[in-house]
Amino acid sequence: MNSLESYKPKSFWERPEGTTGMIFGTLIVLGGGYLLYKMLPTIIELLQNTLHAIFLFAGIAVALYVLFDPKFRNLIWYLYKSIMRSLTGMFVQIDPIGILKSYIDSLQDNLGKMDKQIGSLRGQMRKLKDLMNQNERTMRDSLTMASQAGKRQTSPDGTQNP
Repeated sequence: MNSLESYKPKSFWERPEGTTGMIFGTLIVLGGGYLLYKMLPTIIELLQNTLHAIFLFAGIAVALYVLFDPKFRNLIWYLYKSIMRSLTGMFVQIDPIGILKSYIDSLQDNLGKMDKQIGSLRGQMRKLKDLMNQNERTMRDSLTMASQAGKRQTSPDGTQNP
């Protein structure tokens, strides 16, 4: 099975902006409940007058009609998602192209660091080669001196030279 065929996009609530949406949605519901609680005495007072009650119910009916209209609900839903995406975007990188650009920048930084390390490593290798060559010359010189010293100590006829 192809991986593209089994790909299922994440829903709004599963993405980072969904978390922000849940937090703000909860705050909106709590704030609305608090405002309703604070306005309850005024609403009760308005309902005691019949004319006010009729206008209030008409207003509520219009508001409910607008809220239950699918086009309006979709408009509000897309507006809400856009606002949550922009709020989340202030704190978290959610733009795929922006994420890739940041990733490329970090890879370029790592490449620069690796180039510096490779240069340093080459320098160390050069120093070690020079040290090995110097040690090899010193060893040859020491062996040459030792063999010459050994030749001076004994002559070809087997007698010791001073």
